[in-house]
Amino acid sequence: MNDLIELVKLIHGTKLKTNGLLNVILEPGSKMEQLYDAIANQAIGSDEEAKGLLYGKSEEASGYSNLKYKLKERLLDSVFLLDYKESNYTVRQKAFLDCYKRWAAAMILLIRNEKLNGIDQLEKLLRHTVKFEFTELTLDILRVLRLQYSTVDGDFKRYENAREEYRKYEKIWMMESKAEDYYSDLMIQYTNSKSAHEDTTRKAKEYYAELEPFMQTCGSFKLHLFGRMIHVLIYNGVYDYAAVARICEDAIEFFDQKEYYSGLPLQVFYYNLIVCSLQLREFEKGQKYVDKTLGMFEEGSFNWFKLQELFFMLAMHTGHYEEAYRVYDRSVNHPKFPVNIPAISEMWAIYRAYLHYLIKIDKIRLGANQEGKFRMGRFQNEIPTFSKDKRGMNMAILVIQILYALSEKNYGDVAERIEGIQKYLGRYLREKDTYRSNTFIKMLLCLPETQYHREAVIRKTGKLLKQLESVPLEVANQTHEVEIIPFETLWALTIGSLDLKIIHKK
Repeated sequence: MNDLIELVKLIHGTKLKTNGLLNVILEPGSKMEQLYDAIANQAIGSDEEAKGLLYGKSEEASGYSNLKYKLKERLLDSVFLLDYKESNYTVRQKAFLDCYKRWAAAMILLIRNEKLNGIDQLEKLLRHTVKFEFTELTLDILRVLRLQYSTVDGDFKRYENAREEYRKYEKIWMMESKAEDYYSDLMIQYTNSKSAHEDTTRKAKEYYAELEPFMQTCGSFKLHLFGRMIHVLIYNGVYDYAAVARICEDAIEFFDQKEYYSGLPLQVFYYNLIVCSLQLREFEKGQKYVDKTLGMFEEGSFNWFKLQELFFMLAMHTGHYEEAYRVYDRSVNHPKFPVNIPAISEMWAIYRAYLHYLIKIDKIRLGANQEGKFRMGRFQNEIPTFSKDKRGMNMAILVIQILYALSEKNYGDVAERIEGIQKYLGRYLREKDTYRSNTFIKMLLCLPETQYHREAVIRKTGKLLKQLESVPLEVANQTHEVEIIPFETLWALTIGSLDLKIIHKK
């Protein structure tokens, strides 16, 4: 049902209904139209609900599967009727869609033996694919033209030219394909984990060393997109954010020089610049990059939600907690919020836990109807993927569980969680790449030892706090997502929530 719901949402947001074409695709009054309308109006969300609406308890419900299949096929066919020219797509994205529609039309003409029109369409299309650097489609067109000029036309000059061009773009395509494969191989390590990856950094260096010589002689869009992102991963792996910023600025300059608006690469490298600003504590510069990205991302897209994460982090790191709450509220209540993508949905679940901690200690003040309910037990069930990320996001999860229990004065729960975290400290948090996390956990361990007395905690953790401050966030070997609130700030909030009296252990 989810695939059909996705198609209905796509078609329903276009002009097919207003210009009458939808009535041609779906017979008015038919069960197919009823099913479409029910999905479009969000009246149903499952196959069982659809059967009940259309057939009740009738035995005819056995025909539902066939009806659903036919509706899906009709909608897939109608995709070719969609007009993307008035959409929010960039010039290159519109060109991409238009080129593939023209390619499909030309191939249909050739299959129907309409060679004059088919070849004419391909020759015109070739100029566009070359201009917008659609290498794979350029190769497909040249392959057909090469065969046409040799076996049908016998035009030696045009055949030689098509053959030479094919070989040139074949080399470019092979390097583009290699760069995309290398980037995918590196990124699979990061998708569900935020901890450091030494092996990934080593592989990134090897991959980039292989791609760089060709990049110096070829300005291919796709090659430079993936090649430069691999270059970024090298320095991300060693947390050299100043170097990452330089690479991103150079990449933005490169893509800005294209004769068309590049779109995706600019989004990618501005996003990374915002991350660098966050880590280097250059908040004004980060806000400037944020302002530049407004309008670049399609609202509700995967990249738009990832950008909202950075907006949220910038607000949290600058102490604008209520602004962070507004970003959270806007994101998780968006109709396109990707509940089925753990890399996004679980991050926002963790953010919610930190926001409710801030609400609990009066750093965020909301109306009675805004706050909602928060249960730590339910929260733990919402983060199955990141709970396994032992040296990454699980650190943020453990910390907020302790601090939330502390904010509720639930000292028994605090003690139990801290007792459990001692084994975790030695097993997963090595000094090299989790120094700040290691130090902060040790500070938390002092809470029950000092019986939660504020002055005693300050004395006991003084040396550890200096150690934490000696390795500031901008030079720490850890990914930027781990500290949702910088540990120095989080510790100040922790101290502020402690009492001036001893809490006796039971």
